[in-house]
Amino acid sequence: MRKQLTEEQVLANAQTYLDQVRPILDFDTPGRLEIRYNSEWLKELNLPKTLELLATMTVGQMLAKEGFNDRYRQGNPIYLHEFLYPLMQGYDSVAIASDVELGGTDQKFNLAVGRDLQRHFGQEPQFGLLMPILPGTDGVQKMSKSLGNYVGLNEDALSMYSKLEKVPDSAIAQYFELLTNLPLDQLPQNPRDQQKLLALDVVSQYHGAAAAKQAQADAAALVGGSGQAEAVPEFSLTGVTFPAKAFYLVSAAGLSATSSEARRQVQNGGVTLNGEKVTDPNLTFDSPAELLGQVMRLGKKKFVRFVP
Repeated sequence: MRKQLTEEQVLANAQTYLDQVRPILDFDTPGRLEIRYNSEWLKELNLPKTLELLATMTVGQMLAKEGFNDRYRQGNPIYLHEFLYPLMQGYDSVAIASDVELGGTDQKFNLAVGRDLQRHFGQEPQFGLLMPILPGTDGVQKMSKSLGNYVGLNEDALSMYSKLEKVPDSAIAQYFELLTNLPLDQLPQNPRDQQKLLALDVVSQYHGAAAAKQAQADAAALVGGSGQAEAVPEFSLTGVTFPAKAFYLVSAAGLSATSSEARRQVQNGGVTLNGEKVTDPNLTFDSPAELLGQVMRLGKKKFVRFVP
């Protein structure tokens, strides 16, 4: 059973989303931005109101949704409460009298439900603006933190640059089209130059041109094994109990999600310390002094510098 979050936890999670979109949306100009929480109206939905919403759609209409349709044809169970999600999202549009709703192409059904509910409640149907889904940095699957193929909006310049300069050739055109304003017919011919330009442009949008150029230089230094990059994210050893093993440090520093994954990464040769490969997950460091100032890297995209 999924653990129910407290109101404080929900608000804390919501704040992380606001922090991520702050570089994109105008939070400062009075009247430009209004932040609403759908708990304002969803908590007021009693049983009669919920039944009214359910009565606006048929099972056949719900099964027209691609995800439901696929599961139904495959014989996979669909639980009744799942039908409430598009209705609840659609009711958001009614509650705020939305005139435009922005969403990915995977939200087409839910946006259309919002239009239907607005008609039911006597409102002018909203306009749905659908945007293509940006693939993850692997160029294959949908961008997802759990898959590790994502670029965080609030990541430091070096981490962001290092991920973007590895975008595969198959996805580079989509990244330029969806993330930049650069003329697509004036891009460099060399794929490697395209990757660098993409990374430089996107990082500049979030951190400024100077930070982007520094990240580019730092990334080159890391790949070269020098470990002298100034912008490498830092990890404090204050909370680490020594002696500490290599695999534990990889996990504690956030380079891997779990200790078991960290152990595998070390054993597979994916971890370096100041450019030197670490292959023994049980390699033990007796004190922080052995690590201070050194850069630990996992693959080519994740790295930290150990600080006091």
